[in-house]
Amino acid sequence: MTEVPTPSAPGAPDETHRPTVPAAKKPAAPAVKTSTTPLLRVIRDTVRTSWVTIVYTVIVIIGTILLTPVHSTPGHPAHASWQSELHRLLGTGYSEAVVAGRWWTPLTAVLAADSVASLVLFLLVGVPALVYAERRLGAARTVLAMVVTAGVGTWIGLGLQAFGDSRGELWSAHVATFVVFDPVTAALGALVTASAFSGPLWRRRIRLISLLGTLMFVLYSGLPQDLYRILAVGIGVALGELLARRRIIRKRQRSSHHEIRVLLASAVAMLGIGPLITILSSRHLGPLAPIALLLQDNVPDANGAVDQCRFNGNSMQCIHDLTLLRIDGPGSILLSLVPMVAMLLAARGLVRGRRFAVWFAAILLSVFAFAGVVSFGFGVAAKPDGTHLHAVEVAVALWASVLVPLTVAVLLIVFRRSFRVRSTRQSIVGYLSIVVLSWFVLATVFVVGSSIYSNQLSPRPDLWTIILSAPERFIPVSYLRHFVPGFLPIDEQAGALYHAVGPIWWSIVLLGTIWPLRSVLDELHGADVKRVGQLLAQGGDSISHMNTWQGNRYWFDQAADAGIGYRVISGVAVTTGEPFGADRHDPEVVRRFAAFCDDNGWTPAFYSVGADYGRVFHEMGWRSLQVAQETVLHPVTWSTTGKKWQDIRSSINRADRAGMQTIWSSYGALSVGVARQITEISEEWVADKELPEMGFTLGGLEELKAPEVRLLIAVDGDGVVHAVTSWLPVYGDGAVVSWTLDFMRRRSDSMNGVMEYLIAEAALRFQADGIQEMSLSAAPLAQLGGSDPADDGVIERLLRYLGDALEPVYGFRSLLAFKNKFQPEERVLLLCYADPIALPQIGLAVARAYLPDMSVRDAAALVRQ
Repeated sequence: MTEVPTPSAPGAPDETHRPTVPAAKKPAAPAVKTSTTPLLRVIRDTVRTSWVTIVYTVIVIIGTILLTPVHSTPGHPAHASWQSELHRLLGTGYSEAVVAGRWWTPLTAVLAADSVASLVLFLLVGVPALVYAERRLGAARTVLAMVVTAGVGTWIGLGLQAFGDSRGELWSAHVATFVVFDPVTAALGALVTASAFSGPLWRRRIRLISLLGTLMFVLYSGLPQDLYRILAVGIGVALGELLARRRIIRKRQRSSHHEIRVLLASAVAMLGIGPLITILSSRHLGPLAPIALLLQDNVPDANGAVDQCRFNGNSMQCIHDLTLLRIDGPGSILLSLVPMVAMLLAARGLVRGRRFAVWFAAILLSVFAFAGVVSFGFGVAAKPDGTHLHAVEVAVALWASVLVPLTVAVLLIVFRRSFRVRSTRQSIVGYLSIVVLSWFVLATVFVVGSSIYSNQLSPRPDLWTIILSAPERFIPVSYLRHFVPGFLPIDEQAGALYHAVGPIWWSIVLLGTIWPLRSVLDELHGADVKRVGQLLAQGGDSISHMNTWQGNRYWFDQAADAGIGYRVISGVAVTTGEPFGADRHDPEVVRRFAAFCDDNGWTPAFYSVGADYGRVFHEMGWRSLQVAQETVLHPVTWSTTGKKWQDIRSSINRADRAGMQTIWSSYGALSVGVARQITEISEEWVADKELPEMGFTLGGLEELKAPEVRLLIAVDGDGVVHAVTSWLPVYGDGAVVSWTLDFMRRRSDSMNGVMEYLIAEAALRFQADGIQEMSLSAAPLAQLGGSDPADDGVIERLLRYLGDALEPVYGFRSLLAFKNKFQPEERVLLLCYADPIALPQIGLAVARAYLPDMSVRDAAALVRQ
């Protein structure tokens, strides 16, 4: 076993610690070698594991150099020399592959980029994607994935173009002569295929971001290669599942609350950057891209455009000119960009767990969906007889503008419980009042101003037309392409009013969110949080630190230095352990808390109370029921000698031979790479469970991040994290007197015995620190029994049934057996209650405390266990 150096005193600032190597060391290498060798090793490993990526990148760069000079605009065929013939032979597109019969072009078209911008996109996105794919799939399967996804995806896209062209669909006819070169299609297809061989964390992230990213390009750019990419992504998912069929477990894959927040925030952010894609795109053919007209077209005359539509009907040129007129000016650009910033701000709030961000983003997305219905549905239906846009184009625009944001909005609402940080009621009411009031004020200003300047509008509207047009001025221009306006401004004064009201209101919406996003309920109870910290420093039990977790309320004794953390569930006030503070052992503290509960109509139930403290309740005439078994070690007498310790010694020796090391640190002091691996391990663990991640006295990823919590992590010589444990501090008189094990998860392919190794390393560390006790925590519902035989009825059967049902999923009894390897002192933890009649209600409250997010489907799965 590696030697453990003397650690810093308990409670010292965050530190990263690795055990020192044995005394006999090799002489230090010269400075030049120590800096060069790792670099050469990285280069060698990259060449060995990514040679397909390297060769393919070289081919793409050479192909781009050969083909780029022959045309200046992506998508247009070349017209000169041998390069023109090469361009036609290798590039793909409807006219090349379908009409000319060049069936091979979907494969040769991925061997070059059609512009410098496309090459840069490939180098920034495609190359990292291929490196990742090749390391997961290997060389042969990476090539297979590139060929299948790019070839099949492009051919399906060409088939859709051929079908659309035969039906007279406008987009297909417009892009029929485009010749495409795009290596990103093959790279994305290989990446999504490789996601099937990744853990649950990156599998979900890769597929979601790839799908949403390609979808945004389809909607806001609309080039043929955008269609080919999204089809390649879908084929990559199917191909990956096929290749990994023996590895993929066919069951519902769960996510932690943290991962749900990351995924939904990513979706909202991707929807928000759509207008930016339009602005940066070389051509603007997507159904949601009218703002890009300002970047490439001259603004027509308002009177001429209106007259043309009046006499010639709503032709494509008419719609084009009217759209351009309506979005002319900086105000319309802001009208599309400010909502984009609002969506990005909402995404940031979602990552931070803000419940307000959920409703803000959901309402925003629902408004966009409704605007899509109005703009693409009712607006088209209202056109004069005989003049209409083609049904296919309308359908695509309508479904895209409605279903995409509406789906994300529904998902946000469904998973809202994963966003637990609530804003104050005052900030929410104030924000909504400002938003609604400002809208009515600005809409009134628009109506009144337009009435005054009605002679500067074409055609001159009546009052009713102006009122009906007011809501439209607050809609982002992405939703205005197929909706003919009632009137247009023809001079600067009317134009300023016409274009200004929308951006002003969206700016108020955007800036106003700062108030509810920052004014969270934690700030409202800031004094309570500070008081909890002061009392915990004076003393508590092994789980007292859990009182700082989300979901707890606090009661402070006005007559003593003591407090109690609790949560009210179905009328039951379930405490998180015993009272904490200097006077925590005073029986009057319990009596006063019980009176407080009675005043509020709650039934008090003290959960996970030690047997010593249970005597206090016994003297009060309360009953008790064993609900858990805590295992405690004494580091000062720690030793692994003797036959009973053979398994522990074997685990330690195995870890030493594998070059395992440990890191002792807070979460905030970890490197990005280590923190990322901990997240991956946690997500893999959660995804493997039939039921949601448990809470209450069982911490998850979020609870690791408190600055007082310490992590002990097992890392091998290559920097791979194999297992992680978290340790909660227990204070006495302001100093750490004990540590409690909480979070304990390992990589599925980690070394056998790695968790035993970590606990042994923790014991040695605490021994050096002079810590008297270390708790391996309790295994809830592992051992049950009533102290009063009269109570061994409904509640015991309920909790025993719950323990039996959860055992195959969470393995609490197996966990207790694992902890018994360390020859611990066993301590009974009790549920103490005053009224036996309330036992069924208390039992259900405890079950809901552990599984607050359990759905009806989860409950059915629990019953099936």
